[in-house]
Amino acid sequence: MVHSLEEISGIGRKTAQILKQVGVNSVEDLASININDLIKVKGIGKATAERYIKKAKEFLQMKKQGEKKEVEGDKEEIIEELIAGAEEDFSTAKKESLDLNFWNKPPYSSLLDSELAKESKLVFYNLSNLVNEFFDKMLKEEIINYKISGIALKNSAILHHYKISSVIKEEEEIQKQEDIEKLRESHRRTIPKTLPQPLRPKMEISTKEELFEAMRSAIIETMQKKEKLKRRRILREQRKQKRLQMRSKAKLPKELLKHITGKEQTVEELHESWFNRIKSIINLNNKESTSFFELIDLINKEEKTEIGKRFSLVRLFLALMFLSTGGVKSTAKMNPVIQLFQEHDFNDIKIQLK
Repeated sequence: MVHSLEEISGIGRKTAQILKQVGVNSVEDLASININDLIKVKGIGKATAERYIKKAKEFLQMKKQGEKKEVEGDKEEIIEELIAGAEEDFSTAKKESLDLNFWNKPPYSSLLDSELAKESKLVFYNLSNLVNEFFDKMLKEEIINYKISGIALKNSAILHHYKISSVIKEEEEIQKQEDIEKLRESHRRTIPKTLPQPLRPKMEISTKEELFEAMRSAIIETMQKKEKLKRRRILREQRKQKRLQMRSKAKLPKELLKHITGKEQTVEELHESWFNRIKSIINLNNKESTSFFELIDLINKEEKTEIGKRFSLVRLFLALMFLSTGGVKSTAKMNPVIQLFQEHDFNDIKIQLK
């Protein structure tokens, strides 16, 4: 009699299909296969291969000797199921009697099938307790099935994530419904309350004198408003004229205008004037040079106002820069006509004719 691979504890449907692809179709084939050929199968290591071969040999030995107590103890139940018209055959009943470990029984079987657990409400109540009880029972087994433990641990993580995602999704749906309700509430039309209607005054009969007095009052009020508007317009025009007059009178001081416009001298005349002054000072003093500070003293004597002194000082400095680089217009060539020397920064500048 050939025995199915799934009759061995720890070999499920997927593992059996993998083994069948390499020619291991029964327990007898597994017991007789070489371990080196078995470890070539993807996902099966040396320790797992040795365990499978060992279990297969033990299974066949127990079959021959009739020492498997679970099979002998359940024979009467199998016979009763057959007599009662059970649809399962003897091999299936024998398989269930051999492989029905605790992880194949509910509620622990739900940890091996995440889709089955999602359909039940178990995942939402006592998932952590179920996982703890599962591993407590696994530790009490003679041989710890690491494959089943890994599947259970992986599925418990998937179920935990599914639980959290379901709770978050449910909260989002509730929040979405609340937002929709708020939006509807904000756009909902409300019928305003009716306003109280004013009481109409009773019609009274007026005399001719009262009518003339009312017309006279209305005409006077209109004339007064026109007069006020006229006065405002006149005041506005007066203020505008006053501002224009003030702007036209606003002028710079004559001394400042004189130095800004420089109408009394052209630029060339200014440069030539300072060149002649420097040449005269050097000749009168019988010196080879003069200095910037001496020329400043000359400006201070000539100019009376402070602003005039400042503008003359600026003109002097610009004239010295021009004369030391470009010369004057009266010379044949535009060559420098003076030389400037300064030993240290912020010291006096020595001026020599070239």
